[in-house]
Amino acid sequence: KGQPLTYEEAFSLMTFVSMGVNKIVYHHLHEKLPAGMPNDPNTIFYQSISLLSAMSAKEGFVGLTPEEVAGLTAAVLELDTITRISSPDAIIGIGGMGGDRGYPRNGDNSKLFSLSTLSAAVLANFSYVHKHHSYPNTSKVAGQSTIEAFGAQSDQDSPEALTKLQERVGLLMSSCHTFRTIHTLSHRLKGETINHVVGPIAIPISPEVPTTAFIGVNDNVHPETIIEALAILHRKGVQSYANSAAFCGLNGNGARSEHFDQRDYYQSAAAKLAVAIDEVAPPPHQTLAAFLVGGENQGTFLITPDDFMNEASLKEIDYQKLLIPNTFDSIMTANVNALKGEDFAKALYLAMTGALALFTKEYAHLPKALDKRTLRVNKEYLRHAHSRVLEVILSGKGFAKLQEYVTATKS
Repeated sequence: KGQPLTYEEAFSLMTFVSMGVNKIVYHHLHEKLPAGMPNDPNTIFYQSISLLSAMSAKEGFVGLTPEEVAGLTAAVLELDTITRISSPDAIIGIGGMGGDRGYPRNGDNSKLFSLSTLSAAVLANFSYVHKHHSYPNTSKVAGQSTIEAFGAQSDQDSPEALTKLQERVGLLMSSCHTFRTIHTLSHRLKGETINHVVGPIAIPISPEVPTTAFIGVNDNVHPETIIEALAILHRKGVQSYANSAAFCGLNGNGARSEHFDQRDYYQSAAAKLAVAIDEVAPPPHQTLAAFLVGGENQGTFLITPDDFMNEASLKEIDYQKLLIPNTFDSIMTANVNALKGEDFAKALYLAMTGALALFTKEYAHLPKALDKRTLRVNKEYLRHAHSRVLEVILSGKGFAKLQEYVTATKS
């Protein structure tokens, strides 16, 4: 009827979709459908596709509400996730939506390199990390194909093996394909569905583990929508969230007033067109980030490249050289050079993603970390985080951690 869904309605919708692809859920629930409603598996499967497509259309044309995102995510976590991994300590949970535009490069669009996946290996030197990912859709390389190219086994054969990886290495990179059945629909349809919003948030972490969610969003979803959805999930006990962030990178159009209010954002085509990637933006571009602190939405903040590093360091980064072709070989070459620190400019840029995650976990709750009057973050804190992350990259510890993970997955 043109109205947004409540949390309960969104939960119900995704439960029905789960019946269409998950035989166990279907077995337990199909007899509970209202009398007269078709309950054979084929009909439910096709109706599930229709529901996901309808929600994708709403996402693109109107926008999703926090209640909808939270309800959809909760159903996926509680009904269609095969296991949720515990951790010996608090954890950083990393996910990204994909489906972004990228930056123009010679008539094509560059998606840069595997920033969030490489950052997971770097950040595992500071904290337990869980990176949730999939195979590529709009980019030629995604998180799962990245770690496989490095030699890691991306699927493990039991929850015990997954838990052992998390405890032994401090890092777990889990696959949407392994953990749930709903994700398969996106790939069967050969395009984006609502799953690209739910998947990055539905990181399979046990609900009692304090989680710093670090979520990259595309132009269809405002960062605060994700942050408010996390707050709902936290209040309902679906997941325990510590400091968290949702962020996106802007293009040359820069920040507009509509970027700082999610209701205005969904009404502004110009604001959406200014969002280029579901990552921290490369210099000279700006980044938008919304933060959850103390279980509450703190608002959206503007982050500029000089918030991460001084002018001398910024001069080391040639923006045009960051825009590599969207090909498997080009991206993987850049991945190796950045993580090893052999390409200093790419290492500086990679450290920006890790710095924002570390800032979120360790600094965002400190006094004066977030200035709500200017909508800027504390430059001193962010630069300190950047220098810590860059040191890990240049020392080789980030690459060593990834190699440790590769070896552990094979054993």
